[in-house]
Amino acid sequence: MSSGAAFLNTSGTTNRRRCPRYPAAHHPTGPACGILKSWREDTMPLTRREAVSLSLGAFSRCATAAGRPNILWLIAEDLSPDLACYGNRVVHTPNLDRLAREGMRFTNAFVTGPVCSASRSAIATGMYQTTIGAHNHRSHRDDGYRLPQGVEPFTRYLQRAGYHTSNVINAAPGVRGTGKTDFNFVTESVFDGKDWSERRKGQPFYAQVNFSETHRPFRRSPEHPIDPSRIALPPYYPDHPSVRKDWAMYLETLQNLDVKVGKVLARLEQEGLAEDTIVFFFGDHGRPMPRGKQFLYEGGIRIPLLVRIPAKFRPAGYKPGGVSDALISAIDITATTLKLAGVEPPAHMEGRVFLGPGAQRREFIIAARDRCDETVDRIRCVRTQRFKYIRNFFPDRPYTQQNVYKDVNYPTLAVMRQLYEEGKLSGAAAAFLAPRRPAEELYDLQADPHETRNLAEDPAHRRTLEQMRAILDRWIRETGDQGQYPEARVMPWDRDRTEVDGWCTQSGCRASKQAGALKVRLSGDKNARLERAFVTSGGDMALEFRARSSGPALTGLSWSLITDIRNPQNRRPIQFVADGQWREYRIPFQAADDLAILTLEFAPTAGEIEFDWIRLKRAGGEVIKVWDFA
Repeated sequence: MSSGAAFLNTSGTTNRRRCPRYPAAHHPTGPACGILKSWREDTMPLTRREAVSLSLGAFSRCATAAGRPNILWLIAEDLSPDLACYGNRVVHTPNLDRLAREGMRFTNAFVTGPVCSASRSAIATGMYQTTIGAHNHRSHRDDGYRLPQGVEPFTRYLQRAGYHTSNVINAAPGVRGTGKTDFNFVTESVFDGKDWSERRKGQPFYAQVNFSETHRPFRRSPEHPIDPSRIALPPYYPDHPSVRKDWAMYLETLQNLDVKVGKVLARLEQEGLAEDTIVFFFGDHGRPMPRGKQFLYEGGIRIPLLVRIPAKFRPAGYKPGGVSDALISAIDITATTLKLAGVEPPAHMEGRVFLGPGAQRREFIIAARDRCDETVDRIRCVRTQRFKYIRNFFPDRPYTQQNVYKDVNYPTLAVMRQLYEEGKLSGAAAAFLAPRRPAEELYDLQADPHETRNLAEDPAHRRTLEQMRAILDRWIRETGDQGQYPEARVMPWDRDRTEVDGWCTQSGCRASKQAGALKVRLSGDKNARLERAFVTSGGDMALEFRARSSGPALTGLSWSLITDIRNPQNRRPIQFVADGQWREYRIPFQAADDLAILTLEFAPTAGEIEFDWIRLKRAGGEVIKVWDFA
């Protein structure tokens, strides 16, 4: 047995009210009937902790009609705990640091899924996305899928308790929330309005504000630029100048986010609501980087969680500025929000209350990843205080199987691919680009917080591995994990996501290699484009290619820089002749910083364009890269 291995209870269930399992009609290969058994072996009553005692005492006024708190969720997209209050000395996040000082900071909070629609569907219901059939990314945008009987968004419970609910758009001067929900199910509106100001006089409110600053494409923080040479890169990335710039850009977005959060908190104070409002700040999943978003490593599922409770609503023992390392699942935020509002979470809810009466401590959390965009995958993990177990159900596939979203928009991934092709990548970075992956992964997070040394085949950790396997097997069985069953259809918006030698299409066209040429078939969509992530130092360059078409035309070349993505000024028009003859073209341009993405834009005409070859050159004639499709 490994030193420090945790002995976890993996047998037995408790009696809880059961709700019908997700209908088999949506998965013809699934069970024809069945019930969901809520599994609670991952929880136990909280004990007093060294840093903060999370009291089991009564709330002072939460459950009384006259003294119910307002509740505000501040949700950041694609954010890991990289804030200054979590120990990052490079970023400047004074408003979030203040929120941490005035509230509690949780260091072990995790989402149940590392992509927005799955994670947000789970948070909205307090249920694992795999339980309610919301696990495949955006799979139910157009098929009318509804939640299983008895399951509903948690705002319904608040509304029935007299709360006004809102998804805030104009959150404060200079702050426009996106209003994003991204639920992977169909439901009538779950909000009463778009701002808490719409409530009746004296009515308590629940409101949420969604921030997109940390989602790609990244934008600079002009007031506090971050020097890439000062950052500490995770050891699973190559120490490359362009990778440093990409990471610095991500950190600068945290500063942009902090400014917006500060303005929303200032509005609460200006309206005299700060002492009546419980504030939750958290991320919807981890950072948009390799081994982050869409993966079950810490970078994909671990999120910041700050909770500020005004004095009149605090449970005894709640200490402003306190820090807790309790394991918390994002679905626990849902259950805890209801409890703080004086609403008892429904018996079938899989989230657990982590503050106040009935609070429970988890021995482990579970997270799941299924299809994301066009990338079919199934990964599950169990995470305890010390260990992380990952099961890859498709070990014959690479971690980096085709995903146009990441392949185009992640400069760090592009650098890693280029170095791997050149034989210049090693260690954990090279393992991430390998053609296969292990079926199981086990990491000792105390000794290896970056998850770079897989212990799954280490005899010293055999007992821990077997325990983690048993936990996951039981969770899959008892929650009715719907990832066991194949998806019934291909998503229509994923059909145009094609990739040939790294050249990608996303909508309105499809690419393939035929008869010694790259052929792009266009449907006439105005947004059709062919893109290639390629990272190289900036300067005067030219893109050259040999192409022909008897109908559709190329209209322009645009380029993105690592520090300036999708700037419309970085574009050159193309005078293309669509007469069916092969012609060579040369488009000079200047990249003011490291190049990240090349984009060829098409006219909205149906038909086909063929490319014989494409090459990128320096102004002096030096060939940087050649793509020969012969």
